[in-house]
Amino acid sequence: MELNKKYINLEDLKVGMITSKEIMVDNTVLVGKNIYITESILNKLIQFYPGKQIWVYAPKEINHKEMEELKKVQIEFKAVSDSIKDIFTENSINLKTTSEISKYSVELEKFISSNKSVLKNLIINGSNEDSIYTHSVNVASLSYLIGKWQGYDNKKLHNLVYASLLHDFGKTKIDENIINKKEPITKDEYDILKTHSSLSYNAVKAIPYINRDIALGILLHHERNDGSGYPLGITGDKIPEIAKIIAIADVFDAINSNRVYKKKKQPFEALQEIKEESIKGKLDYALCDTFLKGLLNFYVGQEVVLSNGEVGRIVQMDINNISKPLILCDEKFIDLKTEKDLTVTKIL
Repeated sequence: MELNKKYINLEDLKVGMITSKEIMVDNTVLVGKNIYITESILNKLIQFYPGKQIWVYAPKEINHKEMEELKKVQIEFKAVSDSIKDIFTENSINLKTTSEISKYSVELEKFISSNKSVLKNLIINGSNEDSIYTHSVNVASLSYLIGKWQGYDNKKLHNLVYASLLHDFGKTKIDENIINKKEPITKDEYDILKTHSSLSYNAVKAIPYINRDIALGILLHHERNDGSGYPLGITGDKIPEIAKIIAIADVFDAINSNRVYKKKKQPFEALQEIKEESIKGKLDYALCDTFLKGLLNFYVGQEVVLSNGEVGRIVQMDINNISKPLILCDEKFIDLKTEKDLTVTKIL
């Protein structure tokens, strides 16, 4: 992100701006250079630096364009999510609804392939607390990207997106008190929750001419390579690749999103968990490698906020040490492999 300096009044300072010079009070640094303005920092400045002017970085026009692109993605994803919700609330999947799902799948595929901001939106926003509809759209989008990175043709990509949009349909048949429970669920409730993949599968398997890969992707997206998944507990090559891809996308979006029972994790924790699950033999190692390399390529060049408030740009990522990239802050390099106390807390 290209930045230029701007001198503004304190009352015009906003959360999300970045200081371009140190802010001094009585020869003491009140706020350092390259610091991301949070609510607490803003309140501190109002208290100890009232009526003053401050040097900040202001984004150039190119970033306004990026923000507009992100807004387009959010609008499109909400439209598809709302459409999926309307279809799911019909309580059954039939020829009419599967035709509509296919239509939305095609629209989503075209949108993802033509919009460079899709991945940034998925990473920054996740699916928030919507664990069914927005989550399904996010999983479909992530699955599409994994398939694309795997070299899938258009037909296989369409099957991936189609199955992903329907993978959690069964959750609409489960008690909302379990789906939206803030406290840890009981074993009995978890057993009920685990039926959602079978419920999804049973809803689509009777549809004439339904593609077998789509049906199996829906049924088996919670299976794991080591046999620890459900509903069948099958292993390795017995799990179709479409289900393995949906599994990776499903896990990533769940970790990377707020839920009623937990907050989303820091930017690289979701990637690290995907890597660990592949090393443990739960998620497919080769597919996870494709996914991780695709995301690491995205992260290089992104501006981030560090845990000390400094803002920098990622210049290098290591797939073997995902949470510790090399950061360029102003004119200095910060290697998080050696700066043990620093972490990346936010993607800008």
